Amino acid sequence: MQDQRTDEAHASQPYHPGGGYAEDGTEFHLPADHWPLPALVHLDAPHAEPSTSQFVAVHGSPEFAKLRSTFRNFAFPMTIAALVVYFTYVVLSIYAVGFMKQPFFGMKGLTVGFAFGLVQYVVVWLWTWLYVRFANTKLDKASSALRTKLEKGAAA
Repeated sequence: MQDQRTDEAHASQPYHPGGGYAEDGTEFHLPADHWPLPALVHLDAPHAEPSTSQFVAVHGSPEFAKLRSTFRNFAFPMTIAALVVYFTYVVLSIYAVGFMKQPFFGMKGLTVGFAFGLVQYVVVWLWTWLYVRFANTKLDKASSALRTKLEKGAAA
C-alpha cells in the first residue's frame, strides 16, 4: 500500500525525463536517453523581453498596421469563400437531394454529392497551400522585421 501512495504523490508532480514520476504511461518504460518527446530549447540567441510600452508602440506603428491590413485582406475573403463553398455543399445536400444523387458524369457508383464532398478536401488543401505561400512571401518578412525591432528596442 505504501507504493501506491508514493505513486499518487509523484503523479501530482511535474515529470522529468531523467527521473520520471509514474510507471502507468506508455513511454515511461523507456530510458531517459530515449525519451520520445523533444526537449524544449530555444534556438534563438537570448534577448531581453520587450516592455508593454514597446509592444504598444509597435502596435501603433505604420508597419504593424500594414501587416495587419495585408493579413486581413487575404484572410477575410478566403474565409468567406471557404464558408460559401462548404455551406453550398450542405444546402445542396439538404434541399437538392435529387441533384446530389445523380451519377457524376455518368459514372456508376459515384454521385454528384460524393464528388462534391471529395472536392471539399481538395479545396481545403488548396487554401492551405495558398495561405502558407502567402504567409511565407508577404507576412513573414514584415513580422520578422517587427520582431527584430522589438528585440533591439528591448536590448537598448
